[in-house]
Amino acid sequence: MIDIAIILIFTKIGGLISRKFKMPEVLGALIAGVIIGPAVLKLVQHTESIKLLSDLGVILLMFLAGLETNLDELKKAGKTSFAIAVVGILLPLVLGTAAAYLFFTDFWENLFVGVILTATSVSISVETLTELGKLNTRAGVNILGAAVIDDVLGLILISVVLAMSKALESGASGAQAVTSLLFTFVKIIIFCVIAVLMIAVVPKFINKGVISGSHKRDLLTFCIALALLLAFVSEFLGIAAITGAYLCGLALSQFIHREYITKNIKAISSGFLSLIFFASVGISADIKSFNLKVLIITLVMFAIAVIGKLIGCGGAARLFKLSKSESLQIGVGMISRGEVAIITANIGMQNRIISEEIYIPTLIVVILTTIITPALLKMAFSSKHSSKLDSAN
Repeated sequence: MIDIAIILIFTKIGGLISRKFKMPEVLGALIAGVIIGPAVLKLVQHTESIKLLSDLGVILLMFLAGLETNLDELKKAGKTSFAIAVVGILLPLVLGTAAAYLFFTDFWENLFVGVILTATSVSISVETLTELGKLNTRAGVNILGAAVIDDVLGLILISVVLAMSKALESGASGAQAVTSLLFTFVKIIIFCVIAVLMIAVVPKFINKGVISGSHKRDLLTFCIALALLLAFVSEFLGIAAITGAYLCGLALSQFIHREYITKNIKAISSGFLSLIFFASVGISADIKSFNLKVLIITLVMFAIAVIGKLIGCGGAARLFKLSKSESLQIGVGMISRGEVAIITANIGMQNRIISEEIYIPTLIVVILTTIITPALLKMAFSSKHSSKLDSAN
């Protein structure tokens, strides 16, 4: 009880300080976790109880992300946003995996480094674009569309890599390994079929049996139960639990009572469980093991995080005849990493795919990209820089 109370107080204070500096509250919660953890004040240890609440926090966080995804916007995103998202995933994936070979020899660990670097958190970009009044510009719309597609493709990528690594490292060899791998792909296909049916059928079915306002609280309970059930099914099929939770949110995003569900899930998540998750990430980070090698890994990951999105997303935008300034704006808008990168690294640690030497740099990269993105966006959207770039040959 006292551990949870300390976590909630410190993370909320950290979040308020972050907000004061116009930064996401996630940043303050992460730093608060490091401060109260074994690395600094030693007030809280990473116990099984905190891990359970943390896991619930991740599931609700991704369920909320699905609920807040606008499927109509996703459908209208078009070829440009899709291309921006795909190239923005492929380039960091390839560069990250290749760069990891400078430090590690295990293929799955190196591939997972690339997977971590594919993530995009567009929340900080949306806040900045709204503040600048540029959210509805051509660049702003493409950033939003590409970010949603990036999230969906990123979750599929995490699940595929996780399932394949488990199948190939199960100790089987030869024909058994091939059979295990084929079985893994069959499970992924089954899950994809479930996903399509969920998104296509569930909204129509539940909207027919509209529940009156007085029974909405009962509905909330069933929605949370459904998110947990789909997270379990995902895990059972060897796919990341967060994918099932996100899928559940995506299916319910078309529900007639979506706003009520979203509002209440957000209250439970942002006021309680997600704070414990972000704090647990900080508590787990053993910053005492930070050394020269970890520093070099951090610098390399940070460089790829910036270059991968800047060139990948910006280059794809340029191929679709967007101006130089718009391409730069899109590339910059996709740089920020956030909760998805942290969640991915957490999954890698829990499944023993990556080591502590990758976990700590991931946290630092998330913090650094979150800090630099607003400043870079403001520069990219300034009329002075835009006109100079577009007039250049």
